[in-house]
Amino acid sequence: MVAPLSFPANGPIARLQDWNCPRFIVTVDTEEEFDWSGPFTRDRHGLSHLRAIDPFQKLCENNGVKPIYLVDYPVAADNYGAELFKGLVDAGRADVGLQLHPWVTPPFSETVNAHNSYACNLPPTLEKAKLQQLYEVIAERIGVEAQIYRAGRYGAGRATPDFLRELGVRIDSSVRSHFDYRVQGGPNFARCPLEPYWVKAGELLELPVTSIFAGAFRSVGPILFDQVFGSETMRSMLARGGMLERIALTPEGIPAEKAILAIDIAVEAGLPLLNFSFHSPSLAVGHTPYVRNEAQLEQFYAWWDAIFAHLKARGVMPASVCDIIKAAFDG
Repeated sequence: MVAPLSFPANGPIARLQDWNCPRFIVTVDTEEEFDWSGPFTRDRHGLSHLRAIDPFQKLCENNGVKPIYLVDYPVAADNYGAELFKGLVDAGRADVGLQLHPWVTPPFSETVNAHNSYACNLPPTLEKAKLQQLYEVIAERIGVEAQIYRAGRYGAGRATPDFLRELGVRIDSSVRSHFDYRVQGGPNFARCPLEPYWVKAGELLELPVTSIFAGAFRSVGPILFDQVFGSETMRSMLARGGMLERIALTPEGIPAEKAILAIDIAVEAGLPLLNFSFHSPSLAVGHTPYVRNEAQLEQFYAWWDAIFAHLKARGVMPASVCDIIKAAFDG
């Protein structure tokens, strides 16, 4: 497996000043609906689930949470999407950042395929041009000079930090710690830290998407997953035996009791920031493998009810983009 030109996998750990308790953020990959089992396309997608944002937004607000919507090009270019997120930002109810899906973001000069769905595999000039177009459409239609970015499919590469810094983006959240996407042609984040770290000191901060190892071997989890137990069969056997399990902080495929276990491990380890994530089409039935019927949608919301309650009980408080910038850059 050959990794693309690599995004910085490590750096000096960032000190988040004046935080007297651990914090958490909820990041939403806010994107078009498409067939997850089919090929990538430029035009076969929809945006009907955006009308299901409001119940989730209200759930967040009821729990004192300011969600971070990482918006991609089709959402920002859509009249309803632009109006929706502009209204949330103007009212101070949510933050909006960038998410790049290359296959639906102009300029269109690359072949549409799985390899090119990772922006880090594009020619740097094309990745930069797509990022510029995404930044500009969000600025023009939503009124936000975005301060946080996530590469779609976590496809950040070696050139990405320079492009973000040129745009004035101060936070990246493209690293999914403990995951390796090389078999699909993507990056390898298997050994990346969970703590926020500096990609460029004082200029670009990385907020890795949180995944926690549980089990007797959790202290060496990154090494075992990266080098020894690469097969899903072996990983399932380890998890069933209570030896080693990787738990992503997401309602998509992760039971609430597992996520609660991961929260407890993270808090006890002193992790300063937990980064939860999911895809916006999961807010409506039929668009992702995780929410195929009304019962699963109810489970999705029950998951968040349980997680928000547990975070509060453990003294883990919500944070916004502004809170993070103040703690990291201005502290």
